[in-house]
Amino acid sequence: MERKYVYRYFNLKGRGETPRLLFAAAGVEYTDDRVEFSDWPNIKGTTPLGVLPVLEVDGQQFPESVAISRYLANEFGLDGKSNLDKLKIDVVVDLLIATRESAANMHFEQDEAKKAELLKKFHDEQIPKCFGYIEKTLSENSSGFLVGDQLTWGDLALIDLDHLLCNLGNLINLENFPKVAAHKKQIEALPQISTYLKHRPVTSH
Repeated sequence: MERKYVYRYFNLKGRGETPRLLFAAAGVEYTDDRVEFSDWPNIKGTTPLGVLPVLEVDGQQFPESVAISRYLANEFGLDGKSNLDKLKIDVVVDLLIATRESAANMHFEQDEAKKAELLKKFHDEQIPKCFGYIEKTLSENSSGFLVGDQLTWGDLALIDLDHLLCNLGNLINLENFPKVAAHKKQIEALPQISTYLKHRPVTSH
């Protein structure tokens, strides 16, 4: 019996886009419930933690974007072929999460002097740390994928972060990371991902 999925997140990409990419990659049907901010106060109290995203699986609700992504990856066979593969994916995902949080903190900082300081630290420390590691990881894997010889949720999380950093003002220059740039092109060219990217709603973030 097929599971019934409802994925609930705001009408933007944000930290809720990787699960949508997972559904697209797997070709699995789901209800993409995009919540408008004006409707959120009426919905908030019905969610497990009062936050989005929430994945509903056969009527049961589950919060937390990374947990949701990992679950979907496990369900759809996009989680690697071994426990070592899973470890490699988790290392990359943890780096991506830290980079996403740094970018968001900088973006929403109101104090211009502090924002400039955060931007410098982001470019001098966070980008080299995260993308330097990923560049090395891709260099060691001839398939072009992050791990093994097939698509995993680590690949999807990476292109999701690439898109976010571009949307926030081109916070990364992929010319400095040619393997990451080639990876992005390879993943976006996959038929199921290409179709999704062409037809997903246009949002600012």
